[in-house]
Amino acid sequence: MPRFRTAVEHVVVLVLENRSFDHMLGFMPGLDGLTGDEGNHVDPAMPASPFVRVSNDAHYTGDLDIDPSHEFTNVNEQLFGAMSGPVPGGAHNIGFVSNYARQHDKHNTFAVGPNIMKCFDPAKLPVLTTLAAQFAVCDRWHASVPAQTWPNRFFLHCATSNGFVDNQLRHYGMRTIYENITGVGLDWAIYFHDFPHALALANLSDSAFAGNFRLFPDFFRDLKNGTLPNYSFLEPRYFNLLSWKANDQHPPHDVQLGEHLIADVYEQLRSSRYWSTSLFAILYDEHGGIYDHELPPAAVSPDGKTSPVTNFAFDRLGLRVPAVLVSPLIQKGVVDHTLYDHTSLLATVRELFGLPTALTNRDAQANAFTHLLDNAPRTDQPAVARPDHPEATEFHRVPGAATMTADRVVEQLETNPSGVGQELSEFQDSLVSLANHLDVPESPQMRVLRLARRIDDEHDAAVHVREVALKFVEGAR
Repeated sequence: MPRFRTAVEHVVVLVLENRSFDHMLGFMPGLDGLTGDEGNHVDPAMPASPFVRVSNDAHYTGDLDIDPSHEFTNVNEQLFGAMSGPVPGGAHNIGFVSNYARQHDKHNTFAVGPNIMKCFDPAKLPVLTTLAAQFAVCDRWHASVPAQTWPNRFFLHCATSNGFVDNQLRHYGMRTIYENITGVGLDWAIYFHDFPHALALANLSDSAFAGNFRLFPDFFRDLKNGTLPNYSFLEPRYFNLLSWKANDQHPPHDVQLGEHLIADVYEQLRSSRYWSTSLFAILYDEHGGIYDHELPPAAVSPDGKTSPVTNFAFDRLGLRVPAVLVSPLIQKGVVDHTLYDHTSLLATVRELFGLPTALTNRDAQANAFTHLLDNAPRTDQPAVARPDHPEATEFHRVPGAATMTADRVVEQLETNPSGVGQELSEFQDSLVSLANHLDVPESPQMRVLRLARRIDDEHDAAVHVREVALKFVEGAR
């Protein structure tokens, strides 16, 4: 197809983890957000049970120390009050409190269930909300699947999850947007902090593409050196390692560090030679089991496949997630009510770069957001203020804290490492399994030792997956 006529030559995509639209942006004025009257009964089957209203007192950490469930059947319960799925004519978005309370009850903290209704005051997220106000915020952007991280991230790369709704390691051989970008003579890279989930895709884990995977500091170097590819996909830090705590915002990780990560990317992009021709998309993979008041709409099946476990036909979207689009080609203060899902990113890239075909039926019919782009770039460069709250530590306030270099790792080895004693989340555990499965340059003896390594906590896992990722990347050098 012909290219969309715009100055955009470089697309940068940052995908954070497991936060719903209402949780992050619901109290921001002017959006399809919250009035303050929304809520859930503690028992959705008993209208006389206590009613928990949404509130704007969410904390950066501590509210969601137990990771809310976002497996397919649990999402059904959050939406419809029943794990079996939609109830014709029934109420919706009613089971968040009861579902989270049940998870907490396993840990003898049943009373913490209402924390799932806590949302952020916009002032506590100054980076995200400033960029939303200064550029464009999409308040009808839904996750592609009412389920977990893996399928939703697959939709961001492939416009399908090949019929699966879980985080299980399998052979995922779907065609990706990256092959299509390469096919028209453009370039791409996936930048990561500790381990790139994108390596779960068989086509990308081929050693021929190892050079397209780069450590996160390389993103800043590429901006400075004039070597930024046309399409950059940024993966956050998923594990706590030494003083570098995870910045993916996945509960229970600190939301402030995700704010710093967004600011780092925006500020470096804004000051680079690429700013006038760039589009920066800030997205979240899925709602993470956290409250949103909107019912997900129907969707087009990407490829006619049905989940063999849940019988889900991929005919409805997931819940809303934050989506902020940043570019000097976007006018200030845009609130876009267009219906989007993650494949809208792929549809937009297809139009911007003139890619010949869609990947699946889903991105073929997805709404693109090229209509938000002008041809004349703005001359202003809005500044952002990083979080500066009494809950913040000095480390969180340090500009550039989201980055990690080998020298800084060595400096931290004598400190008390973070992540020690912290139980792995289901998603983190899936990344460890993926790392173990990855074919990297090493001797048979080293592979045996690697697979036999004991992993007791998040710190052990962080060291393990980063070591494997470095072997994969360095194999291309």
